Amino acid sequence: MHAANDSEQPVKVKMHPTQRPEYSTKGKYLYSASMHARTNTFIALALGVLLGLFFLPESVIAQGPSKDRIMEAVDTSRIAVVAGNVHPQARRELDQGRVDPSMSMRVTMTFKMTSAQQADLDALLAAQQQRGSPDYQRWLTPEQFGSHFGLSQGDINKVTTWLVGQGFQVESVPASRNMITFSGTAQQVEAALHTEMHYYVAEGNPRFANASEPSVPAALSDVVMGFRGLNNFQLKPRTLKEMKFTSAVSGNHYIAPPDFATIYDVNQLQLQGITGSGQKIVVVGQSDVALSDVRAFRSNSGLPANDPTPIDPNNSAFVGLIVPGDADPGMQSGDIDEANLDVEWAGAIAYNATIIFIVGDPVKGGGVVDAINYAITTSPIPAPVISTSYGTCEANFSAGAISSLQSLMKQANAEGITVLAPTGDTGAADCDFNGSPTGPVTTASTHGLAVDLPGALQNVTAVGGTKFNEGNGTFWNSSVGTDLISSARSYIPEEAWNDTNATASVGLSAGGGGASTVIAKPAWQTGTGVPNDGARDVPDVAFNSSLLHDGYLICDEKFDSNTNTFSPTCVSPFGFRDSAGGNLAVVGGTSVGPPLMAGIVALINQVTNHTTGSGNINPILYPLAASLPAAFHDVTTGNNQVPFSPPCVASTQIGYTARPGYDLATGLGSIDAFLLVANWASVAPASTANASTSVDFSLAFTPAQISVKRGTCGNGTLMLTRLNGFDGTPSFTCTVPAALGTTTCAVVPVAAAAFVVPRNYRELGWWGIIGLLFAGAAVAVVLRRSEAGGAKSVAWPSLVPGLALVTVLVAMIGCGGSAKSSSSGTGTGSVVNYAFAVQVPATAPVASAAVSVSAAIGGINHTAQITVSTQ
Repeated sequence: MHAANDSEQPVKVKMHPTQRPEYSTKGKYLYSASMHARTNTFIALALGVLLGLFFLPESVIAQGPSKDRIMEAVDTSRIAVVAGNVHPQARRELDQGRVDPSMSMRVTMTFKMTSAQQADLDALLAAQQQRGSPDYQRWLTPEQFGSHFGLSQGDINKVTTWLVGQGFQVESVPASRNMITFSGTAQQVEAALHTEMHYYVAEGNPRFANASEPSVPAALSDVVMGFRGLNNFQLKPRTLKEMKFTSAVSGNHYIAPPDFATIYDVNQLQLQGITGSGQKIVVVGQSDVALSDVRAFRSNSGLPANDPTPIDPNNSAFVGLIVPGDADPGMQSGDIDEANLDVEWAGAIAYNATIIFIVGDPVKGGGVVDAINYAITTSPIPAPVISTSYGTCEANFSAGAISSLQSLMKQANAEGITVLAPTGDTGAADCDFNGSPTGPVTTASTHGLAVDLPGALQNVTAVGGTKFNEGNGTFWNSSVGTDLISSARSYIPEEAWNDTNATASVGLSAGGGGASTVIAKPAWQTGTGVPNDGARDVPDVAFNSSLLHDGYLICDEKFDSNTNTFSPTCVSPFGFRDSAGGNLAVVGGTSVGPPLMAGIVALINQVTNHTTGSGNINPILYPLAASLPAAFHDVTTGNNQVPFSPPCVASTQIGYTARPGYDLATGLGSIDAFLLVANWASVAPASTANASTSVDFSLAFTPAQISVKRGTCGNGTLMLTRLNGFDGTPSFTCTVPAALGTTTCAVVPVAAAAFVVPRNYRELGWWGIIGLLFAGAAVAVVLRRSEAGGAKSVAWPSLVPGLALVTVLVAMIGCGGSAKSSSSGTGTGSVVNYAFAVQVPATAPVASAAVSVSAAIGGINHTAQITVSTQ
């Protein structure tokens, strides 16, 4: 039920031009009654006619369609570079040479909006979240989105004609008209886009990518944003898995759906019939799922039968909708764990909701990115909730890829879709992926601070990790001789998840979190503990994610690399076990959180009757945490710190600690599902705009030049001066010029020392000086009178005039000076020192060159240089 917050005064509202009401407009203003009833009647009729003429539903949705932007002929001899479209890992030192010219490629060209379209979309997203607005939760269809924010059909035709002329086959244009997919050979791609396709080896995996920025005819340069499919670097699953003994055998505890319902207070909702009936959730993945595994999971968990959809039309033993144009990937050994986890647990919380599993091909297609794209751009949209448990660090995205992803997620929100994503499993060092198939686990970071995309986008809800911390409490029922599926007694206290190097086989294992380098802070991200860093901070919320204490049960497939076959981990009649007294499949990681939170969002949609979706839920999460803290479990202990050990730097810990309120380890904390859902409509959504802030910082090296002998290390200090209240730690990137050979460098993102620059005190001025003299005289008079009284006690009433005079004179001092506030544009704050190290190999040339260090946070980016001379 929505509170009538605007009932006290009539509100003048204006319909957003891209929306149409589902009901006839009754009038623009509310008028008071007049004694001239007949006159008012005619006025009302006249207004009704005028409003009917100007605000017809059809005319509103039809007005201002996208206009042609390609105004000149497409001349292939005049080209323009589409910057920001080389994958960061397509580096020269990883280059393995040109690809086979006949290699098949499937590429998607994405289109950018005009500045006016972007402003209009931002205004629409704000209006859709504003209660009382006629546009509140009036979501667009993909066709409507395309009509206002995509290319015109005329421009689509021009791009299509050019692609066909280059020998490509145009495969699809979505209803949103903001991209076009085409296929051809690598040779055709190289010729049309004026680049070369090369093989690379990254993290032990063979990849292909364009070696230079693509170019398009100059006539198209104003509309082309970037490309998907020019490389096959994939997002990574954020799940951890082990085969363990069951609690009846070992006495350990694991999470089954009834346990989660008890711990996070979902059971109170379920007892009231809030189970997701009538709701839909999309789960995206890049591996087929066996229907028998899902059925076994639900049966073993005591959940009612409810198969995910759709059943594979070519093989009824599997479930999943293969993205049109993608090949069926089958079961993928590197993705099957994630797929089963996501499908099974998304359907475990809102257990009567319909789970729609969409599969992209990771072998020859874009994998899970294809699935996400399809779930947002196809018409009608499959579901208003999307759970994805894939991601990678920001530094692994090109600028063009980030822009395309931002636009796609804004489109999702405009269509009413809520997107949930993980924060990563290597703590505050998201670029140090702990999952190379060819090497040992990663035990220390070398890349430094980083956050995960798409979770760090403003339009996505990022789910981090916690770990149970029972202390001396009794929170579990014991199991004697048999597995007890529902054993949790109540909510269990939590700390930030960090199992890093707990055993030799674990390596980096902690909840992701930190500040984005490129995404600005949204206005809704505010509250106790939120850093004043100008950046989008993650996570937003968190759930238990520890594989070690305590993991989640799933029914999965074991892969035998010798026979290249799969076998189920849940074998009847042994429940979650693969045999009598045998093993079970246990998972953890922040990939657990998105399907769990997706289920919670489905319950929110059911209670609020938002069957068409809630869009971006972040503008409500933060105000709700401020007004009803009990809806969240504030996690105040633990950290997501991990070892940082680049060359020439002593190992240190980087990351963040949990603290009261919001923090960069656990966000707002975990949730009490019942209180969250029941009170969802009790707060007004916050603004979707960027936060208004002037925070900034500056960089400088001391000393400005160092000399380093070849085969040794050199050190310096990078000084960061915080301006206008800046309170954050940027991510640092060190760049060594070719003149210094293979020299490497690093900045330790931990304050080595800090001091506060003295504040600029007020200048007294003449009035201040006069006031100070009078104040001194007044104090002297008061003290002299008290001495004259001898042993007799001072009569306080006699001191009042003197004290009043002193107060007035002090005020004169304050008003007489010229203020220089540290919060102004030229003000300064504390200076933080960061250690800088450079490693010069023995083979480096004797040279002198400037090494650059850039510091980035929230789109604020500054660079400092230090001259390094090798000897």
